[in-house]
This record gives sequence, structure tokens and C-alpha cells, in this order.
Amino acid sequence: MDRYQKLYYEKDFTIAFLKTRGDAFQQFFETLMGKVYPGDFIACRPWGNIGDRKNDGYLPSLRILFQVYAPNEMSANEAITKINEDFEGAKKHWEEYFDEWVFVHNTHDGRLSPQIIEKLEKLKLENPDIKIGHWGYEELLIEFRKLDIVALESWFGMSFDMQTSANLGYEELQAVLQHIQVTTSTDPNDIREVSRGKIEANLLSTAVADFLKIGMQKYRLVEGFFRTWRDPNYEGLLATAFKNRYLDLKGHVPALHPDLIFAKLEEWAGGSMTATPSKKVAVLTILAYFFDKCVVFEDAESRQ
Repeated sequence: MDRYQKLYYEKDFTIAFLKTRGDAFQQFFETLMGKVYPGDFIACRPWGNIGDRKNDGYLPSLRILFQVYAPNEMSANEAITKINEDFEGAKKHWEEYFDEWVFVHNTHDGRLSPQIIEKLEKLKLENPDIKIGHWGYEELLIEFRKLDIVALESWFGMSFDMQTSANLGYEELQAVLQHIQVTTSTDPNDIREVSRGKIEANLLSTAVADFLKIGMQKYRLVEGFFRTWRDPNYEGLLATAFKNRYLDLKGHVPALHPDLIFAKLEEWAGGSMTATPSKKVAVLTILAYFFDKCVVFEDAESRQ
């Protein structure tokens, strides 16, 4: 597995983490742990009127019991109530089987409210024989990075590698470009060069930022395509389509994380054509081109 494949799958993992909530997030967690620890991790589902007995997953080899909490919006009071109920329930039903209890949550930046942090610290003081921890995005990403290419492909499908990117040509670009539905043209002079700090200004994750940089490497190929294409207005038409789609996503209620906006633009631009590695890298290259042109996302100066 080369660097491009690693970046591709890490981007997909980040998007999946951001998109899932509630039961879907628990399934996401179970899939991850099941692939990282095959034959070891045990997912526990509610059963009849006894529920799951406060067990959202168990890792016998390390004697770790997991409790997953991933609401749409995390309230400190509700989270503390959940922690109290789940931890006490876990001790009642599973204490002889675990030495570590982990609170798995869905906060992307890993930050918890001071009330939740205080509650976890109190649990540590009150239960010195049990290791108390919490896992968010970074901890789950560490586990994700243990997966090999076979496990990754079984979860997220085929990626493109460095060779596929190097071999990208006009044929793949044309196929993706023709897929996109275009609207009325705008003045191409309105499309500005990308400014320094744009990635940071738009709060894109490192995974997505590194992925975009792969597409930037074929910038001249896209530029040459538009320069030689028979319709001189085609770039402007596509720029309008991308811009309109971006503005629709940016105006979504509730607000979407910038990484999710990127993922939805990628999905829209490629549609069903992203099934092959060559089409995937073509979609990325075109998206990176319009990112650089400030058609999608905003430049650093406009965010200040």
C-alpha cells in the first residue's frame, strides 16, 4: 500500500466518522474494531428486555469494555447521565471481565466539556483498580491505521495508487467533466487564484488537505484540457456548476463540516463514474483544480 492509498482511505475514514451518529456510529465503531481485531473484538447488541447490559463492545485480549455515545449534539448533562448509568451498569454485569472502561464519543476535535472531563476524573479516583479512558477521532484513527489493504478495500472499496495518478490522461478527465450538469456561464475573470492558508481558513482536516494536494499535482493537465477543449466557455460553465453546488452545501441546515462538504462535492462530481481508480483520481484532480481557483471553498482573505 503506497502513500496515495493511505491518504485516500484516511480521507474516507474521516468522512465516515463525521457522517455517522447514534446507532450508525456504533456500527461504524463495531466495523472498525472487528476489522482491526478479527476473532477477538466482540460486538454486543441489545437482546430482548435485557438490552446490552451496558456493553457496546468487548476486547477480551486486552480486557477492555467499550461504551459508545454519539448523539447529534453532545449535551454535558446528558453525557454525564449516560456515563454514570453505563459505567455502573458495566460494573454490575461485567466487572470480573474488564480492567479498562472506555467511553467512545463522536467529537471530531477530541475535546470534551469540562463537566465531562471532571466526571471521568472522578470515576478514576473512585475506581482505582479500573483504567478509565475516552476515545474520539484521534484514538479511532490510530486503530484505523493498523488495517492492511485487504481490510481497507473490503470496507471502502478500491482506491487509486501513485501509478494510477501518474497515468491520468485527458480521456479520464473528459469522462468526468461530461458527467457534470452545467448551468449558465459566469465571467471566468471572477475565478481567483488560491491564496495562502486556504486549507486552514476553511477548517479542512489534514486528511482532506493531503488528499487535495495529490490532485494539485495534475493541475497543469486540467488547465491544458480546458485550454485545448473545443468549447472555450466550458471551464466557466463547469465553474458555475461547482460554485452553485458548493453554495448549496455551505448553506445546508444544520451546517456541514467542511470535510463533509468536500466529500459531497466529490460524490456529486463523479457520480457512478468513481467506481474505477482512474475515474476517482480524475474527480479528485478536477476538484483540486477548482479548489485552487477558489471556485469551491473560500480563500483565506475572504474568511478574515
